[in-house]
Amino acid sequence: MAKTSATYRELEMVAIPESVPELGIEAGTMGTIATIYDDGRMLDVEVSREDGVTIGFVDLKVTEDGSLSLIAFTPCGSP
Repeated sequence: MAKTSATYRELEMVAIPESVPELGIEAGTMGTIATIYDDGRMLDVEVSREDGVTIGFVDLKVTEDGSLSLIAFTPCGSP
């Protein structure tokens, strides 16, 4: 069963739905939900390296069926 926007929670891990070469991540990379906004229709997801250093944030839209689509991304810090 697909998730609805109401089932996403802050600090939950989610898979990034598509590759973001600018952040060096591939589709399916896991990130942590930092913020849920727009009445649960948008997620701000932190993506970190294996050593825990944040490489960026991605904004994801929660569609009607609960799937996620990439809206924007923001790189953080230096490589």
